[in-house]
Amino acid sequence: MKHRSLALAALALVAATAQAQSNVTLYGVVDIMAYRKELAGEVPVTRIDPSGLTTSFWGVRGVEDLGGGLKALFDLSSFIRVDTGGAARSDTDPYFSRSAWVGLGGGWGTVRLGRQTALGTVNLMRYSAFNDSSTFGPSFLHVYFPSAAQPIMTGAGASDSGWSNVLSYTSPDVAGFVAALHVAPAEATTAGRRTAGSLVYTGGAFSTGVTVDRLRGMSLSFSKPPAAVLMTDADTVNWGASYDLKVAKLFGQVIRTKLDNPTTEIKLTTASAGVTVPLGAGRILASYAQTHKTQTASADQKRKTFSLGYDYDLSKRTDLYAVLMNDRATGLSNGTGFGVGVRHRF
Repeated sequence: MKHRSLALAALALVAATAQAQSNVTLYGVVDIMAYRKELAGEVPVTRIDPSGLTTSFWGVRGVEDLGGGLKALFDLSSFIRVDTGGAARSDTDPYFSRSAWVGLGGGWGTVRLGRQTALGTVNLMRYSAFNDSSTFGPSFLHVYFPSAAQPIMTGAGASDSGWSNVLSYTSPDVAGFVAALHVAPAEATTAGRRTAGSLVYTGGAFSTGVTVDRLRGMSLSFSKPPAAVLMTDADTVNWGASYDLKVAKLFGQVIRTKLDNPTTEIKLTTASAGVTVPLGAGRILASYAQTHKTQTASADQKRKTFSLGYDYDLSKRTDLYAVLMNDRATGLSNGTGFGVGVRHRF
């Protein structure tokens, strides 16, 4: 009932505001797929899922011109479980878990306050052939969706893909360079104090970006073999690049993380490569990721994931897709997966 009331209130706000000004937008993605997936070491799962190539979401965003080059901005968006009609990604997720912020922007840049997508997540999506696919994107799977049985989780997974309580600044574009900074106090959350910075360069067909995350005083239960360990600090560096050759677009990324507590250190390095190739009315998607983990007094472990798919455009806003996946991890049986789905943007 609470979720329904919030949704109705948000829709009422959109309807009322849209009559007064034309710069408020209702937007989102509805993506649903049927798949059979088996991650390394796990039993196969067959299901209908709302997170094929994109995690389904809806939102409202707006801009008000305050004069003198100053603008007020806001964005409220929520993930949707299209398979069940449920709000957010799970019953424990905040309703507006994708974004909930208000800010001011001008020629000097943009300042935002509230829940925002983590800079590391933005960099991960920007330099991945599968963007934010949480079901079949190898990079995303390694960072945010490790199997319960697997030993691998990269450092970005030490916090959510969205950060709450964030004060952020994004610079204007200067000769192709854009810088950003996120700062978030602990506020009694398990994520601890969080600071992140990024620098991205885009020039013609080439783009490259680096993000640095620093988490202090967190309470992360790293529940991976050989035993669950409570980690308190994390540092992550995420570097990526892409180049559009027109006949193909190339992607590459390296993510390095160090997790610490007074007695244990865990290091994880994820390297990924991918490509999208235009073919007919759509494109081929291919991506590979490998993560290497070292841990105090434990044997090294690795995980390797490869995905291959085809995304067919029915229109500018609607597409059909099919994806194959293979997943391997040290000491576990191989996993495979296959899925088909449809996605609509509005």
